[in-house]
Amino acid sequence: MARSRIPAKRDPARPPGSAPLRPPEPRRDDEGPQTPPTVPVAGTRARPAAQKPSVKAVAFSTGRVLALLADPVERLLTDERLSASGEFEVEIVAELEHAIEAAPRYFDAAVVDVRAITVDSAASIGRLIESLDGRPLIVIGDADDPASATSALDAGAHAFVPRALLGSNELLHAIRRAVALDSSRRDLDRLAFTDPFTGLLSRRGFNVIAARALEASERLGSTFTLLFFDIDDLEQINAGYGHSAGDAALREAAGVLASVIRPTDVVERVGDDEFCIALTDGSPPAITVAQRLGRAFDERNRSSEGYLLSLTLGVTEADEWRHPTLDHLVTEAAARMLAA
Repeated sequence: MARSRIPAKRDPARPPGSAPLRPPEPRRDDEGPQTPPTVPVAGTRARPAAQKPSVKAVAFSTGRVLALLADPVERLLTDERLSASGEFEVEIVAELEHAIEAAPRYFDAAVVDVRAITVDSAASIGRLIESLDGRPLIVIGDADDPASATSALDAGAHAFVPRALLGSNELLHAIRRAVALDSSRRDLDRLAFTDPFTGLLSRRGFNVIAARALEASERLGSTFTLLFFDIDDLEQINAGYGHSAGDAALREAAGVLASVIRPTDVVERVGDDEFCIALTDGSPPAITVAQRLGRAFDERNRSSEGYLLSLTLGVTEADEWRHPTLDHLVTEAAARMLAA
């Protein structure tokens, strides 16, 4: 339905198209100077009042840098440059042993002046890198002393910054690059160590992490137990319900395994339908873990309207004489599973 427009009555005293004139309102004595009213011109629109652009606050994550610097001027320059960037907080120490002691606390990177190391700089830098757990180390030295730079880089330092450039942003740029590269490397390691299908450790990740745990247990004289599992009848699940159901069964089994262990224990997908759990010192006995797994799978099966899930298990406790390596331990646990 078309809308009708009611024409306004026109004042015969004013020309067509002009704005109606209104008498000014009386001014009160308590008012300040008044701004004259704006009269719109026919055929134009009033311009809206200018608005301030909205500014969104951007949150930056602050990193932490450990700096081993003996010279007071270098300390001041380093602290000023890094703190002024707003990207890094700096903790400065003056002695190597203090740096090594502080390094296990989380830092994104470390900076060391070779002049702050008084004995065997290459070995000292190696000790500091080891205490940083692989986090990047940037070395400050003299540009006319290439031997120091080469020695530091050979020892594992990530970058070398000439001392003469401390007044510039060169150190800040070097830290940024090193931290970014280290983050990318750790992301790649995480991907390489993780089974993309189940989210558990891959065989490569298990070999590294479980091997370290096994070495620690041998050194401390603590227990280390390996549980090797196989999902029962996975081929029948694939045949009867389809391969998508078989894939879901693998993920469900992986979730159950991960739910019954401590964060310090190690669980991996060996391959296909096989899994491993390494129980480290302080874990419940293997029989307790097996019972928990049985109850978890029973609970899952009671609520399932399709296929049932169960596991066959083999258990082996590490013995440094029978199992000189992790592979020997895995082989024996797999054999016990097949014999079960």
